[in-house]
Amino acid sequence: MTVRGLLILGFIVPVLVVLGLYWNQHGIERVMRDGYVTTGTITSAAQTSSRFPISFDDGWPRYVDEPLSVGLRWIGKDGVERTRTGIGVSGAFAARILVGNQVKLVPAAIRTIDDESSLPVVIEDANDRLQDIRSKSGFMEKLAAFFAVVLVALIAWQKWSAQQCSPGPAEAGQWQPRRFPVYLALMTAVSLPFGAYMIVSSYLEQGAAAEMLDHGDEASADITRAVAEVQKAGAAPSYLVTLAWTDKSGQRQTFGPTHISAGFWQQITRNDVQTVTKTKIRYLEGRPTVRPLIVGDTAERLFQDRVGVTSGAVFLVLGLVLAGLTTWRFRANAHAASLPPAGT
Repeated sequence: MTVRGLLILGFIVPVLVVLGLYWNQHGIERVMRDGYVTTGTITSAAQTSSRFPISFDDGWPRYVDEPLSVGLRWIGKDGVERTRTGIGVSGAFAARILVGNQVKLVPAAIRTIDDESSLPVVIEDANDRLQDIRSKSGFMEKLAAFFAVVLVALIAWQKWSAQQCSPGPAEAGQWQPRRFPVYLALMTAVSLPFGAYMIVSSYLEQGAAAEMLDHGDEASADITRAVAEVQKAGAAPSYLVTLAWTDKSGQRQTFGPTHISAGFWQQITRNDVQTVTKTKIRYLEGRPTVRPLIVGDTAERLFQDRVGVTSGAVFLVLGLVLAGLTTWRFRANAHAASLPPAGT
């Protein structure tokens, strides 16, 4: 496959994902608005394949936007028992129904519409699902825009290069086009920006944490939400909290969800149920978008920042090496293409 073909594919895939996410969001919002409330029972759970995240329901394909999907059974308004599968659930809801690789077959309050085109929605999971959809949709839109820009730039460069390097009549029979190292170029395009973003963002986070430790303001923050998320059955959960506090100027600030360590999770929960509602934090006055430092989880925050800087540096160095290899291979191919045929 050519570079142009790969870029076209890289543009089409996120566009299709965005369309699938749009219809999922539209369906959830319609069911939450027009559906009736009943009790359903979880009957099964399944991992969603990242390579083919499509579920077929009565022959109709649907995009499953979460890594875990469940099956539900309920009695409709008409008294008929109904079952549906392939219903995506958020990582937070997955953590509540999974025990290792086993799923709890528990009842859940749902909203549903008794037609064949609508999926039921687990009421307590609706907000998390919609938040996940909006987040993924925004990322995919940016990814599609990135590939579109690169594709346009590549087409423009190829046309300009063809004009500059077009052979004369005497050379037309001997001229061969340059071969471009496609896979090296793609790995470079992924590694360089990702590494640069990771190292810069983690370095800024590291600097902000040091600033907060030195002279940040301290406050007692409300832990407005504490959740465990599971992205894969049997995997260790990740833990997140949402914080709210009043700053020195009297303004109410919120931040989150933000990751915490398993040790801090044990401090604020009992049997995975939140029991602590307040914690000390340090923050930077006038900079509400900067992630606050949870005093009781400082070691985890500093560790996360160090890992981010180190990982970003590794990807950045890898990207620079790949960029050098791409340039070298491209020049070598250009030299080979310019050599006269053997025997001339």
